[in-house]
Amino acid sequence: MKKSIFYLFAVICTMCLFTACSDDDDNDGPLTVDNVVGTYKGTLTVLGAPTPDTSISLIKVSDSKVTIELKDFSFLGQSLGDIVVEGCDAKQNGNKIDIDGSGNVSIVLGTFPVVVDGSSDGKTLNVTINIAGTPAGDLAVSYVGNK
Repeated sequence: MKKSIFYLFAVICTMCLFTACSDDDDNDGPLTVDNVVGTYKGTLTVLGAPTPDTSISLIKVSDSKVTIELKDFSFLGQSLGDIVVEGCDAKQNGNKIDIDGSGNVSIVLGTFPVVVDGSSDGKTLNVTINIAGTPAGDLAVSYVGNK
């Protein structure tokens, strides 16, 4: 009788070892734009000055394009407005989506050319936003955040 209980206990323990939560499952399918769209919260750095708790949103335009939106961008204590770069290319590169785009951004100081370069794996967003020709000079804005 004790042997039967021991074997039953061993089988239950073995089953527990091979049973996993769906949270542990990796997505074996290809990474798509749908996986990376959303709002990321992280740290924005402008000229070496970090600003924590900043949100950037990636909005799906098509299966190969996204819009990057940084609301209420501020620098040196001055609110400059929203940085929105529409129609950025989103291309799969291994286990991440590369995001590249350019355009013009209108902020309080005027309208300036902007270039976006970054990537996301669906969980983390790393992006650099370069704004050229502002009165404060060229602004290199880097961002790292999590979904």
